[in-house]
Amino acid sequence: MIHPNIPSPSALAAASGVKPNPPRSEYIATLARHTGVVNVVRFSPHGDMLASAGDDGNVLFWVRQDPSRQPFGEAQFSASAESDGVIDKESWRVRLMTRATTLELYDLAWSPDGDYVAVGGTDFCVRVIRVSDGSVVRSISDHQHYVQGIAWDPLQMYLATQSSDRHMHVYELHQDKTSVSTQLVSRHTRSEMRCRAVSEALPSSHAAPASNAPPQDSSTTIPPIKAPKPTPVASSAQPDQVQKLYGDDRCTSFFRRLDFSPDGALLATPAGLFPSSSDEHEKATTASTSATYIYGRANFSRANTPIAALPGHKSTVVVVRFSPILYGLRPTSLNTERGDPLHVAGKDHDKSMSTSASVPVSVIGLPYRMVYAVATQESVWIYDTQQAGPLCCFSNLHYASFTDLTWSPDGQSLMMSSSDGYCSLAVFDYHELGRPYLYGKQPSLHPIPSRAPEPSAPIPAPAPHTAHPANSPAEPIKEEKEAPSTSSEPKKKRRVALTYEGPLS
Repeated sequence: MIHPNIPSPSALAAASGVKPNPPRSEYIATLARHTGVVNVVRFSPHGDMLASAGDDGNVLFWVRQDPSRQPFGEAQFSASAESDGVIDKESWRVRLMTRATTLELYDLAWSPDGDYVAVGGTDFCVRVIRVSDGSVVRSISDHQHYVQGIAWDPLQMYLATQSSDRHMHVYELHQDKTSVSTQLVSRHTRSEMRCRAVSEALPSSHAAPASNAPPQDSSTTIPPIKAPKPTPVASSAQPDQVQKLYGDDRCTSFFRRLDFSPDGALLATPAGLFPSSSDEHEKATTASTSATYIYGRANFSRANTPIAALPGHKSTVVVVRFSPILYGLRPTSLNTERGDPLHVAGKDHDKSMSTSASVPVSVIGLPYRMVYAVATQESVWIYDTQQAGPLCCFSNLHYASFTDLTWSPDGQSLMMSSSDGYCSLAVFDYHELGRPYLYGKQPSLHPIPSRAPEPSAPIPAPAPHTAHPANSPAEPIKEEKEAPSTSSEPKKKRRVALTYEGPLS
């Protein structure tokens, strides 16, 4: 466990005349209790608990504890050979362990209120676990192969799962304080689409920012905002055909980590296949390129209806992760024929630019931007919902495939893990990805409170029993509860008072 030590904006402003220190990663602790490979680790939405799952089939829930209150027989600080003898700066213990299955577990997702956890693995089953006592409250066995990705809707209405059987399922949730029930609302496996040569490049002098978007039907917009219908770049002569949306088990071995957007409006899924076309006037070839499919919330109840696709990747897409921060739209130049590119607005962009020369345009049609990372087996691409092309790319970082991605709560850093045993940390400068949207509408600043009871809360000690008539009023009871506190002081005075009698004779 490491902590990205990044200076705050106030610290940077205070050290404006001094060269700031570069961001660094600080080692915190090593948590070792699993008997197999650990495949997924997730913090709870409130940040007070950590859940981990792996090949041993166990789900462990970790909590911090006071280092001075270690159990008998354990050292106050632990230093293992794997951490090169570095002393742990925090102490963590296993609060609860659940034996979910005897086989491997590949992915894990917390509910937004932190009361439940959903896990899936090689037994073709998705299990929902109650965090308070570790019991399995729901089992879903609709997939025909390994469950490699699970995502929980931030609005607590849907649960999405993706498997190597080339299916992506969306379930409707009915949740209360003690149980969770699910109902399958859609299965996504194939789509009738027309092959199009979708441009993946950034806006240039020959293309408008809004025209680089994949084809989107006007009936699939996200309510209550109606997005304009983008104009396709080119259309081939190939008639409509049935196309498999996702690759089989040979596409990726372990993970297909899908993710919901922080506002719940979009669902991005990896391991997609998009039909590639060789020429505008020729028939599309049967070959496919790796892609990421994006679904709108209004279309969750309709099968095989993605609203956008991000094709063109050389290797299989493994992970998609949205940043928890919403950003404001960048003003886009209307005079695209002269080649004015997209640019990030300055601090006083509303005053320096006229409204007639700059109008925010978004591909999805939302009043804000959402940034998300797409990890393939070889590289990591950063996209946003305002334009079709990527913002940046990270490649040649590891010797093996990427396995997972995660954003920091402030959206300023991105952690990338690989199966070669190393992690990479990408830190963005403040306002490099954009200026945050209205703080009152940030979903990450309004967590959903827990609705489950707290069985681990300390049980209050019973009050001393005194005989009272059954019909005694409530007021005398309050007076009798306060009586011991008033009589405690005289007892202490009588215990310590001394009387001088005189010298010993």
